[in-house]
Amino acid sequence: MQLRMQPLLILLRKPHLAFFPITFLLFIVACQPPEFNEKKEPELGKVNLDLRNRKVQMLYNLRDHRKTDSLILFLKDRDVTLRYLAALSFASVKDTNAISALVPLLQDPVEDIRIAAAFSLGQIGSAKSEQHLIDAFIAEDSLSQHQQFNATILEAVGKCGTRKSLKNIAAISTYQSSDTLLLLGQCRAILHFALRDSAVIEPAATQRMVDYLGDEKIPAAARLVAAYYLDRAKGVKPDSAQAVTLGLGFVRAINAPEVRAQIALALGKSATEPAFGMLSKVIKTEQDWRVKCELIKAMGAFSYDTARVLVAERLYDPNPHVSRSAAEFFVQNGKPQDGEWYWRMARDNANWPMPVQIALYRAANKNLSFRGDSTAKADVNWRLKQMYQQAKNPYDRGACLLALAEHGWNYSWIHQYGFNDPAPTVKMAATEALVNIMKRPDFWAHFGEGGKGVRRTLYNYTREIIAGGDPGMMLSVAPAFSKGNPLNFRDIRDSTRLNDFRESLNKLKMPRDFEAIVEMQKVVAYLEGQPAPPMPVIPFNHAIDWGRLQVVGSATEVTIQTAKGNIVLELWPQWAPGSVANFIELASSNFYNGKPFHRVVPNHVIQSGCPRGDGSGSLDYSLRTEIGLAWYDQSGLLGMASSGFDTEGTQFFITHGARVHLSGKYTIFGRVKSGMEVVDQIQQGDVMDKVTVKY
Repeated sequence: MQLRMQPLLILLRKPHLAFFPITFLLFIVACQPPEFNEKKEPELGKVNLDLRNRKVQMLYNLRDHRKTDSLILFLKDRDVTLRYLAALSFASVKDTNAISALVPLLQDPVEDIRIAAAFSLGQIGSAKSEQHLIDAFIAEDSLSQHQQFNATILEAVGKCGTRKSLKNIAAISTYQSSDTLLLLGQCRAILHFALRDSAVIEPAATQRMVDYLGDEKIPAAARLVAAYYLDRAKGVKPDSAQAVTLGLGFVRAINAPEVRAQIALALGKSATEPAFGMLSKVIKTEQDWRVKCELIKAMGAFSYDTARVLVAERLYDPNPHVSRSAAEFFVQNGKPQDGEWYWRMARDNANWPMPVQIALYRAANKNLSFRGDSTAKADVNWRLKQMYQQAKNPYDRGACLLALAEHGWNYSWIHQYGFNDPAPTVKMAATEALVNIMKRPDFWAHFGEGGKGVRRTLYNYTREIIAGGDPGMMLSVAPAFSKGNPLNFRDIRDSTRLNDFRESLNKLKMPRDFEAIVEMQKVVAYLEGQPAPPMPVIPFNHAIDWGRLQVVGSATEVTIQTAKGNIVLELWPQWAPGSVANFIELASSNFYNGKPFHRVVPNHVIQSGCPRGDGSGSLDYSLRTEIGLAWYDQSGLLGMASSGFDTEGTQFFITHGARVHLSGKYTIFGRVKSGMEVVDQIQQGDVMDKVTVKY
């Protein structure tokens, strides 16, 4: 059978595979580079990522500069390490001009280079690569020597292939439970088809993922990807029969809480009777806090009256992530008939964490009315104002403003107190709160005869924000200038004021204010009646500090000291030398000391490193996105926060669990070595007291 004649059908013929320990395969093979030994000399025939080697440094520099032409030259180099690095560089550079030069490396005698080439071709994402990848698949692998290469090809085809390839990959049914990498590659391929901008979905692929989740013999890593697919694939909604299988999969994943968490979300997406039957049982008995959070989210897909009692019990959960998730459920899904109940729950449980109380007051403010007995509504707004003035944590103050915005008539109070608050994160929250009022679909009914005056005042607030030049506030106000705003501010602008907007935009500094610049460019285009401009490109502006990396080795540790304990990190400079060098430089200069965790999303990430503390800050430089052969497939991974490729700076995050959908998009530059229990305890506003580096 010729693979070229029948694309991917030959994949249905399972190679005979030897058994590999799952833990070894997933951690060592998937996450670690081929070799990193700072004591060895580079060899022509073996990949050796020695960061003290000047030629190795040169390749990383070429990747950073996005020098496609120069990198292509090294794809034919005799030195295996240089050839490997050149091939892998295009996972970050993603230049279609490199495809024809990368394709021959799919036949390279060195397996690591073939893997790097296949991975990069997938990252580039061009349909031109599909057939070349299919042709390179090694069907006859009786000794199981090429599992990782074949798995990488499957994943790459998922990023660039056609619907025909998806059908063929979904049809593979001959892989056994011991075929860990091939099963993982198959599931990643199906997931990537679904995660594209133009999602490619096939019922057979969905059923394959459901079947894998119902089979406890399938490796947990593959089931995790399958569960992510069912949760995140647009247009996929498991039916009743599939929900039954997913329910069995949930029960059978007793030792895989991350799989259970994603199955919970998939069951919520199903919104069928069998799905609710399973969720309503397990939400009472589940012990893992991450799974509890996702079970609560899943309940939002079902009838509020049936889910209400189940979620209300979680308000009493001792884990603050769980109780907060339960309170947020009522913000998102609450009903007017329960408005007073939210008020009483918050009022009568003053010992609960403040974020939980504020969220319940917000739910009450959103659902209570001043019609009839207005005592509860008035009390809610009074209490929120009192909490704002008493709160020491700026994130709690910001949450109070967002809760107050549920009653639109608080707009002047939000402006007065929020704009004058010393904390940038509160100013940003005040702006977001006012924008929420502006975008109320019932704005005119809510304000009645006063609507015209309120509209004018709110517009003046937007002008005040933009004239003030605060990048965080400008970023937050941008949604007010869009087609989704019923106030249509385009009607009340004039050319003079538009010039003011342009002047404020010109005062922002690239790359520090990248996000604000992007959004303000859209604002000006909207007011001019023009289409949104293309995304600006940030030129290379920050070289890798190779001198600092000379002392980094396998024993290097970074310790984040917090009031709740220490988090010890190991770093992966082989995958991301620029990010590691920058991180160490900032830590060594005490930049991170005293910085808060400004973003905490339960069962997702904790994030820190913002100079402003509101998530919109950076310094006067940017880093390149660095993609290596590492995936967000475990808890405690250290990643660089960004607002798009090549926009990284000082902010980083640590994952609560596997976050499969982030793979290939966000730099991974290390992991938690110890202190994961501290990561799980961190709440928004907790501070990094001190960050130290031990070489």
